[in-house]
Amino acid sequence: MNELVLTKDTTKFVKTLNKLISQTNADTYDPFKELVWPEYIEGGKLWMSLDLMSIHGTRFEDELSQEQLIELSKWEFINFCSLNVTGIRELLVEMTSRLHTVGFEILSEYLHCLIAEENEHMWYFSKFCLQYGGKIYPDRALAIASLPEADIANFMLFTRILIFEEIVDFYNRKMGKDQTLPKFIQDINWLHHSDEGRHITYGRQYIELVFQQLKDKYPEQRILEVQNAVSGFMKLAVQKLYRREIYIDANLEKPGRMRKELLAHPVRQQFNDELLSSTTKFFTRIGLFSNKSVFSEAELVVN
Repeated sequence: MNELVLTKDTTKFVKTLNKLISQTNADTYDPFKELVWPEYIEGGKLWMSLDLMSIHGTRFEDELSQEQLIELSKWEFINFCSLNVTGIRELLVEMTSRLHTVGFEILSEYLHCLIAEENEHMWYFSKFCLQYGGKIYPDRALAIASLPEADIANFMLFTRILIFEEIVDFYNRKMGKDQTLPKFIQDINWLHHSDEGRHITYGRQYIELVFQQLKDKYPEQRILEVQNAVSGFMKLAVQKLYRREIYIDANLEKPGRMRKELLAHPVRQQFNDELLSSTTKFFTRIGLFSNKSVFSEAELVVN
């Protein structure tokens, strides 16, 4: 049997997929036609909620002027949008390659819906970057553990996508309701959140099914290696939110040293744990993680 075929009971999963397909079809909003792009983002306001910015809770929050905070928030949000563009690009490539292939028969119809929505998301996040920031930050390759077994590699792919989507949605939910931000930035965040909840529901159920098969098949040591690889990716994914280039574009001094200090700051490490808490609890519930803390000062990798 093909290693990617689901062997566990998929009854609940199929019901969820059908429900998600119905919800997607009921959502008739077309951002290509209906999203109204302002000529510019209104001035004098942060582009990212202050409590989501990488300097929140550190000395930099107090030392930077309001003008510097606003400028930094612009580039932090451009980086956030860029991460969506590059993350969605990987998702589209990988999901398209799995359509109507062995092991993905019951997923394919919903994957068509997901691909259509993610294409919309990639379009408006890239347009925002180019129209209001003049650039899309390129992806920075991550050193991901090599786990060659086809079913484990597939699990790792869908896990990386889920981690990316849950990080993004954490920001979307907060910024979509933050009335101190420019209205268009609130709108684009809430628009993305309205779709992303469905993608996370599907991703979690699929990952749980696949992981239960891996636990039945592989020895405990191999599962531990998968756990370490997932944990390592979570740490590296969060580090992308502290991109050195955003501090350069905000004209801040010693950007490399600033990034290193922020990554090592206990308040930021606490925030990073909060950012990933829902994902970590999910991995703990399905038996992938044995504890609920991903970050520690000793383990944090600073590039």
